[in-house]
Amino acid sequence: MRRLALACLALSGASAALAAGCAAPGAPAADDGEEAVRLLQELVRIDTINPPAPGSGKENAGETALCRRVRQVLAADGIPSEIYESAPGRGNLVARLRGTGAKKPLLLMAHVDVVGVDRALWSADPLSGEIRDGFLWGRGALDDKDDAAIFVQVLRILARTKEPLARDVILMLNADEESSGAFGAAWMVEKHWDKIACEFVLSEGGRAALQDGKVSQYGFQTAEKIYNDFRLWLPGRSGHSSIPLPENAIWTLGRLLARLESFRTPVRVTPTVAAQLAGLADLPAHAPFRDAMKRAAAGEPAAAEELCRNPRFNAQLRSTFVPTIVRGGIRENVLPSDVEVNFNARLLPGDRIDDLIRSILAHLGLTRVEVVEGDEGAVRRWKERKRDVEAAVFLVDRGVDAPASSHETEMFRALVRTAEKLSPGSVAVPQMSTGATDARFLRLKGVACYGVAPAPTGEAEDGTPHGHDERVRVESVKFGVRFVLEAVREVCR
Repeated sequence: MRRLALACLALSGASAALAAGCAAPGAPAADDGEEAVRLLQELVRIDTINPPAPGSGKENAGETALCRRVRQVLAADGIPSEIYESAPGRGNLVARLRGTGAKKPLLLMAHVDVVGVDRALWSADPLSGEIRDGFLWGRGALDDKDDAAIFVQVLRILARTKEPLARDVILMLNADEESSGAFGAAWMVEKHWDKIACEFVLSEGGRAALQDGKVSQYGFQTAEKIYNDFRLWLPGRSGHSSIPLPENAIWTLGRLLARLESFRTPVRVTPTVAAQLAGLADLPAHAPFRDAMKRAAAGEPAAAEELCRNPRFNAQLRSTFVPTIVRGGIRENVLPSDVEVNFNARLLPGDRIDDLIRSILAHLGLTRVEVVEGDEGAVRRWKERKRDVEAAVFLVDRGVDAPASSHETEMFRALVRTAEKLSPGSVAVPQMSTGATDARFLRLKGVACYGVAPAPTGEAEDGTPHGHDERVRVESVKFGVRFVLEAVREVCR
């Protein structure tokens, strides 16, 4: 990919550098950035934790409440919008700015549900939207309410300036991304595709990395790994714990997990990852890995294996699975009648979960195994039959293997040109996300989807989404408005 020059995004005590050094004709006014920050504060304060707390599925709760507030904000600028509820409280908002129709629409998509919080681990109220030390704190500040606030603000700017657009610009704020998407993007694609049909999508999943207060690299997500969940179930013999029995399901599970810890899937360099490695190899931050990155990008298997010693590269170069939840036993003095462990698998595009499960069972030497695919009801019915097996596998979430989006499109080129304009000297590359996003549902419809990170991040906040003390730099939110506005204008000329 092209190498770009470093921009003036000095976010540490140098907010003015961003505003002054990056000023250009057509840039949003300072108030536009402030509006986006204030809106983000409002969005963070609306509880959209997914799954919703018991009793929260009321008309004034969940994603619907947030969508209603955004509908008011948009209406103030004359932008009509509709809310589509897949279930009580699970709202999805769609708004549209009309263009000339010379080109097919562009969709700006952000999910507004968030994961739960452990308040005891936070340095700020996770639903406060507090601004402190140059950061806006709260659950969803980086995943993904920042994108929602930025996309809403861009729509408002376009409506105010009344500039001509060659294509419609659609906004969708959707529910349920943090679970399955069944109440959000998947449901909208299935039930209301006519409302969001488009040529391109901008959504989450990319990266804009800060180094020394400047944007050093952009990753635009063009592909993602495939999310799956499966559970390994093992039978045991129940009884009084004062008389231990050899058929203890927990001991059996421990032995199998110890054997499985060393199991690795084959390394494979996908075309997206090859372009990503080649484009980023010369960055100073990657100096220790530079040679291996270039050799892996050129197709050398030994170099890819070398990179896999680093967990981040490992996740990009092979399909992975990891135990995340263990359940077994009913009380302290009763031997467990069974035990099960959930594995979260993230597969490279093209890999199949059925093949991974077969390989794991062979590695463990388990032969009398029944594989059950379905929801919790199917699992419960199977358990009630009490089959005579040494193990069972419950495939409770089969992932969506969506095709990669091309990085030879008008939208991708617009993103790179925007990066070049706003951050000269940085590097822009296509990127495969190791996480799952709602883009997969639209890629299956043949839409080219690109994950972006409009608000650049540094080391301090990079790992906070899904963790505690999630936060985003206030100046990064303002920069994000400018970045998305520039890219939208570029592709809608």
